[in-house]
Amino acid sequence: MKKLFLLCLSLIAALGAVADVRICDVSCDANGHFNTSFIKSGSITWNKESHTLTLDNAVVEYNTDNVYDNIRPIRISEAEATIVINGHCKLTTNGFVVMAFDSYNDKKVTIQGDGSLQISSTWIDIFLIDTNLTIKEITLESQNGIANNGNGVNVALAFNNVQADIKGGVDRIGEGISFTNCSITYPADAYIDHSDYGYYIAYGNGNAADHIIISRNAEMIKGDVNNDGEVNIADINAVIDVILGGGNNASADVNKDGEINIADVNAIIDIILGGGAPTPSETETISVNGVAFKMVKVEGGTFTMGATPEQGSDAGENEYPAHQVTLSSFSIGETEVTQALWQAVMGNNPSFFKNDDELPVEWVSWEDCQEFITKLNQMTGKQFRLPTEAEWEYAARGGNKSKGYKYSGSNDVNEVAWYWMNCGSITHPVGTKKANELGLYDMSGNVFEWCDDFMSYFTEEAQANPTGPTTGIVRVFRGGGWGNSDPASCRVSYRDSDYPRYTSSSRGLRLAM
Repeated sequence: MKKLFLLCLSLIAALGAVADVRICDVSCDANGHFNTSFIKSGSITWNKESHTLTLDNAVVEYNTDNVYDNIRPIRISEAEATIVINGHCKLTTNGFVVMAFDSYNDKKVTIQGDGSLQISSTWIDIFLIDTNLTIKEITLESQNGIANNGNGVNVALAFNNVQADIKGGVDRIGEGISFTNCSITYPADAYIDHSDYGYYIAYGNGNAADHIIISRNAEMIKGDVNNDGEVNIADINAVIDVILGGGNNASADVNKDGEINIADVNAIIDIILGGGAPTPSETETISVNGVAFKMVKVEGGTFTMGATPEQGSDAGENEYPAHQVTLSSFSIGETEVTQALWQAVMGNNPSFFKNDDELPVEWVSWEDCQEFITKLNQMTGKQFRLPTEAEWEYAARGGNKSKGYKYSGSNDVNEVAWYWMNCGSITHPVGTKKANELGLYDMSGNVFEWCDDFMSYFTEEAQANPTGPTTGIVRVFRGGGWGNSDPASCRVSYRDSDYPRYTSSSRGLRLAM
C-alpha cells in the first residue's frame, strides 16, 4: 500500500493545485454544473456546501492519446466528499484513472445512492485512497488486467489495509467498507494470487498490498441473481425485472456475454434443470479417531475411456485410442483425503500447505499412500485401496449419470476446479467447488490423485475391470492440481505419471474400495 500511497502523492504533486472537483479536468460553473462535452448524457453536479457530487444517469466518456495522462474523468480533492449515484451511470476512459480521490489520512469519501455505476477503463479502473466507503452496484471491466506493481500494470481497487468481499449480497468488512451487488471481470490471462489477508486479482508480478483484496469466501453461485444462496424461479424473476427496466444488477448477466436478456433466463433454467450435484444414491460414513469421511457408491457400467470428442484438441497422445471399458460397482471417496484424516491415521502431516485440516493432504508419494491405506484398513477393518485408473476416470465422468462434461461436473473449469489461474497458488479445503454428477468433489483440480496402475499406453480392445500392467516404472496420477497453469490438465481424460517414491505439493489421493 505504501507504493500506491507514494504514487498518489507524486501524481498530486505533478498536477499542482487543483479545483475541489473536476470532470475530465473541467471545473464546474458557479451553479455547480459541469459544461463539458465529455458528459454524453445525464448530468453531474457539485454542491460545494455539502461536499456532494451527484450523478444522475450520467454517461461520461473520456479518451486521451496518452494513457498516462493525469486527467481523470472524475477527480475529487476535498477533505470529505459524498458521491450520490442515481440511475445507471457509466464512466469510460482509455486513460490512466477513472476516479481519483486525493484524500488520505483521516479524509473520507462516501459513494451512495440507489443507482448503479459501471466503470470501464483500458488501464486503471478506480483509484480510492481511503477508508469508510459505501459502494453500491459497481461493475469493474478492465481490458488489460487488474493489479499494480509500479511497472505499468493496473489497480482495480486500492484501500488502506481493508479487506473487500466482491460478490453478490451485502457484506461489511474492515474499516466501514460496504459493498452491495458488486462484481468484477478480468482478462482470461489474469490470475488470482493470495496474501495473508485473502485473495487478490493480479496481472503481472504485483505486490499484494496494491491489489484488490477478496475475502476467502468470495465465491459466487452462478445464477444466484438475488443472492439468497439458491438458484430457483426467484432468480429468473430477478432477471426479468432487470430486462423490463427494474434496475441494474450485474449478477443478472448470468452467461457473461455483456448483455442482460432472455439468454440469461435460459442460462438459469439450464442451471436449475441440470443443477447442482444430485444426492448420491448410496453413501457410507466412516470415522477414524474422530475424523469422519464419506465413501460414495458408484454403480458399475460401460463407458468410453480416453480421448472422447468433448476433450477436443486438448487430448494428449497417451489418451488415444479411446476404448470401451466395463466396470463392476465400487465405492470412492466423496473428497480427496484430507490432512485431518491423514493425521488421524498416520499421526503426522507431510503437507506443504497446513493452515486448515480440511485441505487435501499432499506431499505424499504413491508408496506413502500404500502405507496410509494399510494402517487405515487395520484401524477400520475395511479394504480401502487406491482406485484403478479406469475407476477414477469413470467416477470423474459421473459414472452412469454422466452428462459428458470435459471436466468433472462441468464444461466450465472454474465451476469445479481449483487450478493455477484461480487458486491463488495454494490448495483449498475439499468440497468448496461444485460436485460432479455423482456428488464427488475436486476430481478436477486442487491436487492430482494417485491411481493404483502403472502407466501404459491404451489399446483399442474393449476391457473389463482393467488394472493396468503388472509391472512398470511409473504410477498414474489423475485430475489436475493447483500448480498447473493449463486447465487442460483438469480434464477427465488427462493422464500423467511419476515415480512411486516421488512427492509434490500438488499431489494427493482419493480412496476407493
